[in-house]
Amino acid sequence: MRPLSRRRMLRPAVAVLLCTVVAVLMAPGVASGASVAFGTPSAKSTFGKGIVFTQPYSGGGIAQAQIVIELPGDIGPSVSALQSQGSTALTYTLDTSGGDLAPFQPLTAHFQAVFADGTVQAGPDIHVTYADDRFAWKAKTGKLVTIHWFQGTDAYAQQLLAYGEQGFTKSAAFLGINETKPVDFYVYPSQSAFQGGLSVPETIGGQTQTTYRTCFALVAPSDLAYGSTVVPHELTHIVFSDITDNPYHSPPRWLNEGLAVYLSEGYGSDNRQLVSRAAKDGSLVPLPALAGYFALDQARIYLSYAESVSAVDFMVRKYGKSAIQKLVKAYGSGATDDEAFTAALGVDTSSFNKAWLADNSVAASATYGPQPAPTGPIPPGWTGSTQTLPPLEPSSPGATGSNPPGSNPPGSSPPGGQGSVPTGSDPTPLAGVIALVGLILLGVGIFLEMQAQGGRTPPARPPS
Repeated sequence: MRPLSRRRMLRPAVAVLLCTVVAVLMAPGVASGASVAFGTPSAKSTFGKGIVFTQPYSGGGIAQAQIVIELPGDIGPSVSALQSQGSTALTYTLDTSGGDLAPFQPLTAHFQAVFADGTVQAGPDIHVTYADDRFAWKAKTGKLVTIHWFQGTDAYAQQLLAYGEQGFTKSAAFLGINETKPVDFYVYPSQSAFQGGLSVPETIGGQTQTTYRTCFALVAPSDLAYGSTVVPHELTHIVFSDITDNPYHSPPRWLNEGLAVYLSEGYGSDNRQLVSRAAKDGSLVPLPALAGYFALDQARIYLSYAESVSAVDFMVRKYGKSAIQKLVKAYGSGATDDEAFTAALGVDTSSFNKAWLADNSVAASATYGPQPAPTGPIPPGWTGSTQTLPPLEPSSPGATGSNPPGSNPPGSSPPGGQGSVPTGSDPTPLAGVIALVGLILLGVGIFLEMQAQGGRTPPARPPS
């Protein structure tokens, strides 16, 4: 994901891709005692409206008909039961009017007949691309990158292609991979066209869908200067994903975005000034707070990107390119953050964060970024003789490795007995409730992460 140039903003829009499993996929097989003959299926896609799937068939005895739809990057298909079925064709309409699918999203689907005895007969696969058919797209293809555009001269598209080919090659060489798979890059020339195609925050001018190797950007024909950075920026996300993709653990967002900025434009004066100003006024956000999604409002997004490229610049200066190559390859094996950093840099993430803060003249003991809210009133009856509950997890020192102001060392009793129970009482029920809440929150987090992947938000991986 690339932040939009500060001199141009997009209007707000939000889209969340919902992939709902409505039935359990039964193993396809030939029905015993009943069957149908499937004809050649078809799909018609209309951008902003929907995709109509049609499967001709002959025969009977169908108790229920279903459609199975798969999207790249999903952990499994979604299965939907048809509300009704014709005597000669099965039809299903996937409604996309809510912006649930990103442009040029490929889908694979098939219908299946379920018979009264529970057996299932699957029809042939249907392949369709949810193309943004509002425009007459043209294409220029290089060695690995294809630029798609519909407004602007051939020279404009050729220059964007040159930016893409050079940037893709540079990022691959820096991160230590030989790229061989092609990438499609769709360029929208105006705010209205871009916003009509992608639902992204107003501060974003580029997006990458790593699961199907497609990038998008807003580059006006008169703004090739922005194109010179946004095109290689988005392509760097493809390279990063190719190296680090694994089913276990995603690298921190700041590393992904920091490398994209560093390799597309370097650590420039604008970003240096943002980091320096934040270090002086105490608004610098520690790196652990940038491991997930960035705050996308104008007041904070630019600082998030500036800090990310600052951290990467520090990493390059202190450890060198070879260490970064080792780091991203470690992530590709599914290593945790501390495992990857220790293997590549010889320090864990906490130590790296402290070193980066020190490099920006921030004391290791300082606490930056958002702080916990003050504790609430003590519940009635929680006074007198107390016994301290063991901490649920080690105290997280704000975002920098030290306890936030007013907090207590692990194992100590908070003032007034907060966090304690009367002597002789059993803390197990409370601990059980907390554990249950934690599991629920973990499940919600995993669900949201899966929904966010690829910019179906999720996946530059953000809209990217």
